[in-house]
Amino acid sequence: MLVVKIKGGLGNQMFEYAVARKLQMTYQLDKIGLDLSIIGNDSIRDYGLDCFQLSDNVEIIENRNKIVRMQEMLAKKLVSYFVAGIHEATAKKREDILASVFALFGIIQRDHSCFKEKRFLKFHNNLYMNGWFQEANMLVPIREQLLKDFTWKTDRECNEDIYQQIIHSNAVCVHIRRGDYVNNPIFDVCKDSYYYNAMKYMTSIVQNPIFYVFSDSISQVEDEMEFPYPVVYVREQHEDYEDLYLMKHCRHFIMSNSTFSWWAQFLGEAEDKVVVAPAKWCLDADMDVGVYMKEWILLEEE
Repeated sequence: MLVVKIKGGLGNQMFEYAVARKLQMTYQLDKIGLDLSIIGNDSIRDYGLDCFQLSDNVEIIENRNKIVRMQEMLAKKLVSYFVAGIHEATAKKREDILASVFALFGIIQRDHSCFKEKRFLKFHNNLYMNGWFQEANMLVPIREQLLKDFTWKTDRECNEDIYQQIIHSNAVCVHIRRGDYVNNPIFDVCKDSYYYNAMKYMTSIVQNPIFYVFSDSISQVEDEMEFPYPVVYVREQHEDYEDLYLMKHCRHFIMSNSTFSWWAQFLGEAEDKVVVAPAKWCLDADMDVGVYMKEWILLEEE
């Protein structure tokens, strides 16, 4: 079994599951165990993967066995002693060095560096996975499987009028992440000029685009931003998975620097989709970013 700690918002949870699914398939492990001990104590975020079909070989871990508890304890100690609280560039180097040590004990720990598979992992029947996993290159080969796993369980529960408009138009999803990104030490809010330039670019290559604006601060966006083109604000309050359902049915995408944006475009199935993304994903230039895809159009902020 591969046990993965689930944490963060829906976009991060989907990355954690997806990377675990890739490793489960690679090492032919029987099951994926979802450890909800962190998300269960999160006062802001809720467990969100229960809206998806997922694999039949997935279960919620109620009681961690002795091996998992030992792996978790070892990972915490090594991170505490060698990685936590130091400059990003140094933390990344140390985490890369420790990756082989972690793998020796069946541990996959990633907070600062991009994931690199280590040969020791294949000798373990029980793997423990913790950290932040945003690895586009790992997921592209299993995209068809992930499209099945991330099928919604029930019929859509969203604005039917907006849904019908989206699927019958040349819809462009414009996702504006604010909320917890304001004054965030790691991520910054994309500037208004980025979105305006992205819309200008989109109109130059897409015929008759209709821009659908999604945001976690939709009222603020509507009051403060002056878009150069007509837009449709998705104002109705939805659960995050309902917004994601609408977003992924758009044909094209103007992303924010958000995993939620990332999953909308990854799940989008239009063969001719155009994806515009910010060239800068986070504030710290030393931080490894594994989300970029070769098909994207990257725009610098002015």
